Amino acid sequence: MRGLAGSDRVARLRLASGLDVCLIANRQAPIVTTVLLYRVGGRDEAPGESGAAHFLEHMMFKGAARYGPGEIDRRTQALGGSNNAFTSHDLTAYYFSFSADRWQEALAIERDRMTALTLDPAEVESERQVILEELAMYQDEPWDALELAVQAELFAGHPYGVPVLGSERDLESTDRSRLAAFHQRYYRPANALLVVAGDLGPDSVERIEEAFGDLPPAPIERAPVAAAAALGGARRLERRHGDVTRLLLALPAPAPEHPDHAGLRLLATLLGGGRTSRLHRAFVDVGQLCLAASSALAEAEAASHLACSFEVLPGGDPAEVEVRLEAELADLRGRRIAEEELERGKQILLADWVFQQERIHQQAITAALALAQGDLEQPERLVRQALECDAGELQRLAQRYLDPAAGSVMGLSLPEEE
Repeated sequence: MRGLAGSDRVARLRLASGLDVCLIANRQAPIVTTVLLYRVGGRDEAPGESGAAHFLEHMMFKGAARYGPGEIDRRTQALGGSNNAFTSHDLTAYYFSFSADRWQEALAIERDRMTALTLDPAEVESERQVILEELAMYQDEPWDALELAVQAELFAGHPYGVPVLGSERDLESTDRSRLAAFHQRYYRPANALLVVAGDLGPDSVERIEEAFGDLPPAPIERAPVAAAAALGGARRLERRHGDVTRLLLALPAPAPEHPDHAGLRLLATLLGGGRTSRLHRAFVDVGQLCLAASSALAEAEAASHLACSFEVLPGGDPAEVEVRLEAELADLRGRRIAEEELERGKQILLADWVFQQERIHQQAITAALALAQGDLEQPERLVRQALECDAGELQRLAQRYLDPAAGSVMGLSLPEEE
């Protein structure tokens, strides 16, 4: 426990049950956040059970031995706390934030639903309808629908190409027994990690041991996710949805542990990160072709992609947007970025990182996501590496990754009225 009482800020341990634990001392406010992350997500679903990981995330709030349906939220609110959860292709995470004098309630809740989840058939059926409505909302929202379509094409034949929400057909056939088997297989201490961050007291490890230390150690073998197949050229898809034209270009990028990944973060910031970026100036401020233009690096454990997004002005020509976008990418490939622009991009990247890590709960989530890949230092290391990139390195990265003809997916969403 010297990590909490002494000069070191972080302490790590593994319980006899196999649960990995990380404690992060932060006295900036009398608050403690817990993040319990399970190493299971959409990529672990068998054919025909898409959406099971996300379905189970919902059911974890719908009743266990000590906390009945709705009781987790009622108890959290009564104690002045907050909770939430999320599912990705790679993992599922649950988090609570409480005052430092009552955060142990989160441990009691997590143990209860880890070991004694009810999965009442009536609750399963009720939540199925909620998730089907959520899926319908994604399909009805033009940007969400376009992103799902582009991702399916970008990762065709790969687990990342299957929506985390699943398909309507698979959700209809998911029953209590399937969810119970999924829970029994993956929701074990040895397949989870717990991050506790904030104003921690000297008895924090003891409280965690009491909650999880006596559970049986039952490790599982998780199949590694395969690499995504190379696109081998430019692909495109068109659809009609909404009342304005939208374009989404997706360019494959390497996973976070790849040496090129950090520099691509900076390149994405320079290209389309904010009002001073190249895309915003070329398409919104000066070009006046679009209502919005941006880019971002979307990350997953086994692959990433750089996405350039455009919302075209009514009456605008999407073909002209494509031509100008290719010109912007060609300029990055063919000419070095000026030092002034490079320094501005680095300052924006650093400021965004600092802002994102201001709150204790975000620090805890960042730590949990990093530890899921086995490297607590990865987030800060990637920022440092990005800030060390020079103009020559960024040009090399642009030449390697920002050539749509070498491999890309262009998604075009046209207005329905046309």
